[in-house]
Amino acid sequence: MVMHDVDPKKRTSVRRRIASSLAMLLYQFLFVVAFVGYLPWLLWRGVVNRQAREGYWQRTGRIAIRRFSRDVVWIHGVSVGEVKAAANIIARLRVSQPELQIVLSTTTRNGHRVARQDHPDLQVIYYPLDFWRFPGRALDRVRPSCVLLMELEIWPNFLQAADRRGIPVAVINGRISERTFRGYSRARGLLPQLDLIRIYCVQDQTYRQRLLALGVQSASVFVTGNMKYDSVVMGQYEAAGMRLRTWLSTGIELVMVAGSTHENEELRLCDAVKQAIAGTVLRVRIVLVPRHPERGASLSEALRQKGLEVVRWTENAAQKPLSPEAVVMVDTIGLLQTFYAAADVTFVGGSLIPRGGQNMLEPAAQGRAVLFGPHVDNFRNDVDLLLQKDAALQVNDDQELARCLRELFESSDKRDELGKRAKLVITENQGATMRTLQQIASLL
Repeated sequence: MVMHDVDPKKRTSVRRRIASSLAMLLYQFLFVVAFVGYLPWLLWRGVVNRQAREGYWQRTGRIAIRRFSRDVVWIHGVSVGEVKAAANIIARLRVSQPELQIVLSTTTRNGHRVARQDHPDLQVIYYPLDFWRFPGRALDRVRPSCVLLMELEIWPNFLQAADRRGIPVAVINGRISERTFRGYSRARGLLPQLDLIRIYCVQDQTYRQRLLALGVQSASVFVTGNMKYDSVVMGQYEAAGMRLRTWLSTGIELVMVAGSTHENEELRLCDAVKQAIAGTVLRVRIVLVPRHPERGASLSEALRQKGLEVVRWTENAAQKPLSPEAVVMVDTIGLLQTFYAAADVTFVGGSLIPRGGQNMLEPAAQGRAVLFGPHVDNFRNDVDLLLQKDAALQVNDDQELARCLRELFESSDKRDELGKRAKLVITENQGATMRTLQQIASLL
């Protein structure tokens, strides 16, 4: 009997299928363990906080979807940043292909609120947990013709459920951080879900090279730019910002807005401002806009323990007159860009602590002087562009923060020049949305 060698390509394919099956079994097991461990806290949170129960059923795929007579495009953005970045592509799809129906999903509650606020006429849902039949159930309810995932939101069960139903998936505005890339590299042989994404539209060449290194086919990866530059709003908030400024400042105070701040940043920022104006006649109104508004009560208490007077927005929306020393704390969502437009100087949070930073393009788009700390890994390309054009300032520690604040407080010319350069960086990097639409046209 003559033995014939098995085709090497077939052996590779068989090994890959076996590896894929083993990887999914391991993934399902780990997810079950994590879910069981998380469930008691989830149930307790739902009992004590009614708002926390929002979207529980939708996360299991039980979506009360409106039935559409048109093709459906499902766009998913994890939280506020991704929802904001998706605004321009949603607007352009409405104009260029009005026959399409758009469903927008988010993972976080804040993202869900912003999505409903910015797109009240769209169906906004919660993204399903990547467990058991939940993703497939959600896909059967929505019945999309394609799914567009903002940035790089990869969940194996969801992708496999979409693949079984013949629903193409694309990543748009894609990015893969160095940390994520290192983690994926260590598990490179266990990442079959990367093959289930039809098209990757990524922000720059670095992200493209990282995906290629993970085994994604080069014909599937396109550099289209960062859609955030198209989605940031320029000029729209000026009038509202000026009205807000008349409340924040009597004409003497400068206004410093710290946006998207995290725990262990606000108190340090207040100390830095105090140090910056020490020995001067400068007066500065501090406005804090925490990333998570639910921290409002605890943050107010911490500020008061330092001897600061705090005025919470939710308790003073009528804008009663402020005392000169009052710190304004904005404990709601949806107002950050308006406050940026009212500022002389802005600081972008999540950067004094190792959280990777927050979106610095929003204050840049308002033409304001922008500062941020050393921890900006999540926005490295934006930071590099701003710094290369001398359009922002980065500080390494609290002392440097105080020094830079003082320079900006004392020089309106420097503030204006930084703001002009920042707006120029925005306009020079627009166009990613149209390039993305060209690449995904076949899916739509």
